[in-house]
Amino acid sequence: MGTRNDLAAATLETLPVTVAVIDGDGEILLTNRTWREFGSNGQPDDHVGVNYVATAAMHEDDEYARQAVEGLESVLAGEQESFVMEYPCHTPTRRQWFMMRASRFTVDDDVRVSVVHLEITERKLAELAAEESAERMRDEHRALEHVLERIDGLVRDVTDAAVGAGTREEIERRVCTRLAETEPYVLAWVGRVDVTNQRVSPREWVSTDDVPLEDGDLVLGSDESHPALRALETDEPYVVQDLASFDDADTWWPVGAGSEFRSVAALPLSYGDVTYGVLVLFASDADAFSDRELLVLESLAGTIATGMNAIESRRMLTTESVVELELAIEDSSLFVTALAEALEAAVAYRGFAYDGGTPLAFFYVDRTGPVVDRAVELEGVADASALAAYENGTLLELELADGIVTTLVEHGSVVRRFDVTDGIADLALELANGQSARSVYNLLENRYDRVELISYRETEQPTRTPQDLAATLEQKLTDRQQMALQKAYVADYFEWPRDVSGEELAESMDISRSTFHQHLRSAQRKLLEELYEGETAIGRQSE
Repeated sequence: MGTRNDLAAATLETLPVTVAVIDGDGEILLTNRTWREFGSNGQPDDHVGVNYVATAAMHEDDEYARQAVEGLESVLAGEQESFVMEYPCHTPTRRQWFMMRASRFTVDDDVRVSVVHLEITERKLAELAAEESAERMRDEHRALEHVLERIDGLVRDVTDAAVGAGTREEIERRVCTRLAETEPYVLAWVGRVDVTNQRVSPREWVSTDDVPLEDGDLVLGSDESHPALRALETDEPYVVQDLASFDDADTWWPVGAGSEFRSVAALPLSYGDVTYGVLVLFASDADAFSDRELLVLESLAGTIATGMNAIESRRMLTTESVVELELAIEDSSLFVTALAEALEAAVAYRGFAYDGGTPLAFFYVDRTGPVVDRAVELEGVADASALAAYENGTLLELELADGIVTTLVEHGSVVRRFDVTDGIADLALELANGQSARSVYNLLENRYDRVELISYRETEQPTRTPQDLAATLEQKLTDRQQMALQKAYVADYFEWPRDVSGEELAESMDISRSTFHQHLRSAQRKLLEELYEGETAIGRQSE
């Protein structure tokens, strides 16, 4: 029997958990080595004879101590065979948790209770980490639901404003009004760039509770600390999440106690390579512009710019006045300049068209020979062909990738001249208004080394303009009829003697000669009807 007791005692000593055995009154009868060494500071104490329950009861202000006393008394009284609880036991340098388990047993009819304390710190830390992660997920989910609820109507209304407005001013006014109505935004303004004095000025702004617009002139190039200037210079959104930490905030905004401004975002309004202005939003909360929020705002800025571009394009077809802009550009990277240098020839622009969505540009070069092979090697040229060969030159048809010619045309410019002589490009454009002219000028100046403004004229168009005729013909002609007519014209097919045959033009369109002439005759008839019969022909067509 003694040997068995010795084995049990030796085994108890080796256990890596703290173990004590108490009697029916709560006094400690036996402890193991782990118990004696725990918290001993180098002076082990077996605590034999100490009333464990009474000692725990002394800490009546400790909720965990009260739970332990109640559980131990219940086990000692035989009300339950065991009791388990978890509790923290932190030190100044370490967070730790333990599990206490009290189990009742008898020896020679005497009540005994084993009290075991097992460290569960790793498990507890893992549980806490999992709970924190789950709470973060819940917070993110709640935030996402809030954002979705808030932006659903915002996106719809801003899109309606951008698509349904009749003028740029209406777009700007409706967008600013809708954004200022959306929490946490308190002020929204749209600024335009005046190329003449290189200043950014708010054109429309709306605020809540009479929040004032910022003070100070915004001058491009002189100081890029303002978010609007940074957004315009980089063509990227710029955000200040906490204006209190922004060094230059007081230059424009009242930052401090009682200020409505806590964060700001500026977004360029860009369509392709043309920037129509900048949208600036102020929020009453710091960190209001999360990645998710900014993604939505970038999409809205793109929608606004698209609407502005559509209005500018429509105005070019309907306005009674135009802005004539003439510029000289010196930069070897300019497409037409690179074309002239590659061919070692003067280049003259002859027209632009779309063939089934493919942009085609026509250039006359005062050179014959293998010009096509050199042209097709240029960056931005997807394909090239000689539409007509003359005694002293060649008419090139260039299939373009994205580039300056397509950019100008797609943004409402009518290219009247784009010629290159001695490395200098002479560009003449017609645009719908001064703002469009400034946008195009700003685009060119930012992209090329030297851009010189030769002339700027605002002129009245006659009641019936070439653009009116072109717009009407575009409605009346099929794509193939329009292409046949334009190719015949730019290739001097109507000159005598002809330098190009109908068969050659048909081949360039990948159609038969008879089909080409059928398209051409139909286009000529519709053109003459429009030219000679005027409104009568239009009225007859609509009947």
